[in-house]
Amino acid sequence: MSLSPDLLAEFDKSMIKAGFTDRSKAIQTALHSFIDEHNWKDNLQKSGAGAIIMLYDTHAYNQDTKSTRIQHRFSDIISAATHLHLNDDNCLESIMVRGDAERMRELANELSKNRGIKTIKFHFVNLV
Repeated sequence: MSLSPDLLAEFDKSMIKAGFTDRSKAIQTALHSFIDEHNWKDNLQKSGAGAIIMLYDTHAYNQDTKSTRIQHRFSDIISAATHLHLNDDNCLESIMVRGDAERMRELANELSKNRGIKTIKFHFVNLV
């Protein structure tokens, strides 16, 4: 594997900030994260766990009500949800999920359709 010196230097800085002292272990962790992030999309027969994190404008397009209604339809995979009021306009929501990967993908897709969402991220881990 070849890396540019600048990229390697940035990786080393980030590795130290993350608490790693061994570059090999940091690279292994990064590779596992990359695989988990991208592999689940192709293998939807798997089960796993994950977190959907959303930042949204609480006043835009009735976002609170829409999000709650969607979550009720996916109660079979939602284990917990937290809601944090950041300021008068913005909320951060974290939805912990487990079970069928296809259902998790459906939930993330349904939530992402809401126009009030500024950012949505889904982190999935395989239960291997």
